[in-house]
Amino acid sequence: MHSLPYRKYKIYVVTMDKMQLRKSESRIAQKMRPQDYEKLSVFILTTLEQAGSEGLTLHDLVQEAQLKFNAEFNGNVSWYLLEVKHDLELRKLILKTISPKREQIIRLNSEKKWWFN
Repeated sequence: MHSLPYRKYKIYVVTMDKMQLRKSESRIAQKMRPQDYEKLSVFILTTLEQAGSEGLTLHDLVQEAQLKFNAEFNGNVSWYLLEVKHDLELRKLILKTISPKREQIIRLNSEKKWWFN
């Protein structure tokens, strides 16, 4: 597996103190700093690209994020990661499926790959 540059993916966000994430009808919209959103969205997209078509379990994705970012976030990095993951799902950049073992498998949406190149 080759190492990808951190800045390969550029997610454009509104420049303000906090940005409002997209939400589904059953969730309340959350706000976070644009730099936190960009850092985690780039992490998720790069990690999933490295994982390939088989994707990653949510558990593995959260573990990797905790190892990499726990000291950088005020609070629990898992909460931030899950909010960004949900936002990327709503933007249809990533897909979530459930495995036979009842684990969430997260993959890149190959149909949307053009969006962030």
